[in-house]
Amino acid sequence: MDKSWMHSDRRSKAYEFGVEAFLNFAVENLLTTTHIRCPCVKCVNLKLFGVGIIRDHVYFNGIDQSYKNWTFHGEPWEATTNASRNVEEDDGHSRYSFVSEEIDMDDNDFGDFGSDPYEFANVIGDGDQPVYPGCRKYTKLSALVKLYNLKAKHGMSDVCFT
Repeated sequence: MDKSWMHSDRRSKAYEFGVEAFLNFAVENLLTTTHIRCPCVKCVNLKLFGVGIIRDHVYFNGIDQSYKNWTFHGEPWEATTNASRNVEEDDGHSRYSFVSEEIDMDDNDFGDFGSDPYEFANVIGDGDQPVYPGCRKYTKLSALVKLYNLKAKHGMSDVCFT
């Protein structure tokens, strides 16, 4: 599918046709058509909405241009060699080595989701669940992110945070 429209001006016909083609593709390829993940810059596939709201978001906020493989919208998973964390960069360091060195992590701390991309998608999907039944304001993921932001902002120790 042509994705060049993602880089077009949001007022252009190419962008308009691209948005409609994307929405049609998403509705045709997903099991649930009532709510789909919003690929706009602000939602970055974390929030679920109806097609009309997603259309508005993609026009007002723009589409996340780094979302090249539409796996959340029915496109098959394509493993790329660049996505592997074992790929070595030109300087001989792993792509994420600066992170693990900064916070004293080793390879075991990254977790192992196996080679099944749907297993990882299920873990991410759990973040869309409400914090408790009836909660409409926060999902598990949004609550966790807010808590970690508070921890970081106020310099809480792990013991205090726990």
